[in-house]
Amino acid sequence: AELTSPVRPMAQTKGRRNAIAAAASLMLAGALIAVAVRVHTTGGKADELLSPLQVGRYAVRAERQSGDYDQKAERQIAFATDNDDAATSERELAAKEEKRARQSAYLAADVKSRIDKILEAGRDQVDQATKLKAKAGSLQERAADLLKSAKTEKEDAAALKATYYKTMDAYGEEVKKIDAATQSAQAILDQMNAQSLVLAQVATQYGVATNHGKNPDARAATALRAQLLQAQKDLAAITAKKATADEDTAVARKLADKYQPMIIQAEKDKRDSDFHFQSFAHLTHQADELENRADALLARADTTDGLIESTQENLKQKRKEFEHYKNRAQTEMAISLQAEDKEADLRKEAREARERAAGLADEARRLRALAQKGVNNVMEATKEPANAGE
Repeated sequence: AELTSPVRPMAQTKGRRNAIAAAASLMLAGALIAVAVRVHTTGGKADELLSPLQVGRYAVRAERQSGDYDQKAERQIAFATDNDDAATSERELAAKEEKRARQSAYLAADVKSRIDKILEAGRDQVDQATKLKAKAGSLQERAADLLKSAKTEKEDAAALKATYYKTMDAYGEEVKKIDAATQSAQAILDQMNAQSLVLAQVATQYGVATNHGKNPDARAATALRAQLLQAQKDLAAITAKKATADEDTAVARKLADKYQPMIIQAEKDKRDSDFHFQSFAHLTHQADELENRADALLARADTTDGLIESTQENLKQKRKEFEHYKNRAQTEMAISLQAEDKEADLRKEAREARERAAGLADEARRLRALAQKGVNNVMEATKEPANAGE
C-alpha cells in the first residue's frame, strides 16, 4: 500500500474528458457565430441565409454553451483545488517523513558513536587482557626459574648435609674407639692401682714377718715372699697391658686429631647446607608469591575476557540497532522524496487544470462576445431596411 495520499484517476480522466468536450462545443459555437456574422457581412443575401429568429436561437445556444464552459472551468478549478489540497497533504507527509528520517538518522549516528566507543573500549579491554596474560606468563616463567634455582639449592643442601652426616658418622666410630681405648686404659689403671695396693699390703706383711729384714728366714716370711713375688709379677703384667692401652689411646687420639679438620669442614658444610636450605625456602616463597600474582592476573584476565564477551554482545546489539535506524531513515527519506515527487505532479496537474479552466473561461467570454456581436449585426441589419423604407 502506498504511504502517500492517492489521486483519483477517474476524476482526472473525467476532467480531461470534460475539457475535450468543452473545447469541441466551443469550436462548434464559434463556427455558428462566425456563420451568423458572415451572413450579416454578405449584404443583400442575409435574409436568404439566416433570419433574426435563427440568429437569436444561435445566440441562446451560444449563451447556454458559454454557461457549460463556465461550469467546466469551475470543475477544472475545483479539480485544481483538490490537487492543491492533495499536494499540500503530500507536502505535509513529505515534511513529516523527512523529520522522521532526520530523527532516525540522528539515532543511527548516535548508535554509530556508541558503537565507536564500544569498539574503543573493546580494544582497550583486549589490550588489557593481553598485557595481563603476558605479565602473568612472565611471572610464571620467573617463578619456574626460582623453583629451578630452589631445587638446585635444595639438592646442594641435601648433598652437604649428607656429607656432614657421613663425616660425623665416621668421626663417631673413631670416638667410640677412643672411648673404648680410654675405658680399657682406665680399667688397666684401676687394676694397677688395685694390684699396687695388694703388693703394698703383701710387702707390709712381709716386712712385719721378717721383722723388717732382720729375720728373712722366718717361716711366715717364706709364704709371704711367694705372694709378694706373685703380686709383683701380676703388677708387671698389668703394667705391660697399660703400655699397650696407652698406645691404643694415643693412636685413637691421633685419629681424633686427624678428624678434627674434617669435623670443622663438616660443620661448615652443615652451615652451608642450612644456608642453601634457607635459600631454597626463600626462593620457594618468592615463587609462590609470583604464582599467586600470576593467578590473580589470570583471574583479572578472565574477568576482562568476560567483559570482552559482554562488549561483543553489546556491540552486536548496537549494530542491529544501527542497521534498523539506518534502514528506517532510508525508507522514510524515500517516502519523503516520493511524496515530494507526488506533490510536484499534483501541483503540475493543478496548474494545467487552471490553465485549461482559464482557456475555457476565455473561450466562453469570446463565445459570448461573438454571440453578442452576431445579435448586434442582426439588429443593425433589421434597422437598415426600415431606414431605407422611410
